[in-house]
Amino acid sequence: MTKSLSHVKSQPVQPGHVPVMSWFVLALLLAAYTSSWIDRYLLIILVQPIETDLGLSDAQMGLLTGFAFAVVYSLAAFPIGRWADNGSRRNILALATGMWSVMTVATGFVSTFFGLVFMRASVAVGQSGCSPASHSLISDYFPPQRRSVAFSIYVLGISLGIWLGLALGGMISDRYGWRAAFIVLGAPGIALALAIRFLLPEPKRGVYDGHGASNRSYSLSETLVEFRRRRAFLAAALGLALLSFSSSGLEMWTPVWLMRVRGAGAGEIGSIFGGIEGIAGMAGTLIAGFVTDRFAARDPRWYLWVVVISAVLVIPFEYLFLFTAERAGNLWMYGWLTVTVLVMSTYTAPMFAFAQFMLPPRLKAVGAATLLFALNMIGTGGGPSAVGALSNALAPLYGTAASLKYGMALTMLALVPALVCFGYAIVRLPKDLQLTTQTKSA
Repeated sequence: MTKSLSHVKSQPVQPGHVPVMSWFVLALLLAAYTSSWIDRYLLIILVQPIETDLGLSDAQMGLLTGFAFAVVYSLAAFPIGRWADNGSRRNILALATGMWSVMTVATGFVSTFFGLVFMRASVAVGQSGCSPASHSLISDYFPPQRRSVAFSIYVLGISLGIWLGLALGGMISDRYGWRAAFIVLGAPGIALALAIRFLLPEPKRGVYDGHGASNRSYSLSETLVEFRRRRAFLAAALGLALLSFSSSGLEMWTPVWLMRVRGAGAGEIGSIFGGIEGIAGMAGTLIAGFVTDRFAARDPRWYLWVVVISAVLVIPFEYLFLFTAERAGNLWMYGWLTVTVLVMSTYTAPMFAFAQFMLPPRLKAVGAATLLFALNMIGTGGGPSAVGALSNALAPLYGTAASLKYGMALTMLALVPALVCFGYAIVRLPKDLQLTTQTKSA
C-alpha cells in the first residue's frame, strides 16, 4: 500500500456504533428514495399503453424517459446541492418529495406529448433535491466505516421503487388505465414529505469526519478548484455515467421489449420484471455494501475495484439474456436477466460512498450532485434515448421487437470507455487522497 493510502487509513475515526436515530433517519431517506424511483418507473411500464393512447413513437418515449427528465434533473441538482451544503437538508428533502409527488399525480391528467414532457421535467426538478440532501445527511449520521452499508440500504430504494413501480403500475394500468396508476402511486409521497419535515432532525455537519476548521462554506470558485484537483473522483463519475448508459437503456426498455416479444400485457411483465429487479437488485446492492465496507477499510481503491469487477461480469450475462429471450418457452432468459440485474445493482452504493469519502462536509451535497449530473446526463438521459433512436432506425430492417434488442445490445459498447475511466481513477486515487487529507487537516 502506498504511503498516501496508509496515511488515510491511520487517521482517527469514531467507533462503529450507530445510534438508533441514525437508522430511523435512514429509513425515512430510504422511503423517499423508493418513492422517487416508483415515480420514475411508472412511466417505463406504461410506455406501451401511453404510446397506444396518445399515438406516440419509440423515439418520443425514449426522449421522455431519457433526456426530458435527465437534463432538468442534472442541471437543477447543482443549485439545490449548493443550497443543501449551506441550508437545511431536511427542509429541502421534504419540499422536494412533496413537489415530485404532486407532479406525478398531475401526470395522470395530461393528454398530449408536450404535457407529458412538462410533467416529467417538473418531477425531475423535485427529484433532483433528493439525493444531494440525503447523501449529505447519511454522512453526518453514519461514520465512514459504516457508510457503504448505509448507502447500500439507501440504494435499496432503487430496487424497491422499480419493483413497486413496475408491478403496481402495470397492475393498476391493466385494470383502471395508465392515468389511474400515476394518481394512485404518486399520492403517498405527499404524506411522506410531511413526515420528513416534522420527524427528521437536522444533524451537525462533519461530526464523523474530523474536519475541524475545514468545516466551512466554499465559494463557487473554491468549489471548482476542489473538484478539479480530485481527478480520480471526476474520472470515476464519468465511468459510472457510461456504465449507466448501458444499464439504463436495458432497464428502461426491457419491459417494452418483453411485451412485444412475449405478447404479454403490462401487468404480467411488470410483475415478472419488477420482481427480478426488486429481489436481485436488493441482493446485489447489499452484497456490494458489505463487501466494499470490508475491503475499503484496508484500501480505499476497493470503492472502485468493486465497480470494475461488476462491469466486467455483466457483459456476458446481458448478452445471454438479450439473445435467448425470443425463443418460445425458454425460461433461461429469466435466469440470465436475474444475474444481469444483480451484478448491475452493485455499481451505485460503492460510488455514492466513494464520493462522500473524498469530500469535506460543505461539499458533500455538491459532490453528490456532480455524480448525479454525469450519471443522469450520460446514463439515464443518453441510454434510453439512444435505444429509442436506434430502435426507430432499425425497425424497417428488423421489426419493432428485434430493433429494440439490437439497440440495447449496441449501448453495451459504452462499457469499454467506462473501464478505461475506472482504470485511470484507480491509478490516480493515491495522489488525490493526499489532497483529501490535506483539506481535512487544514
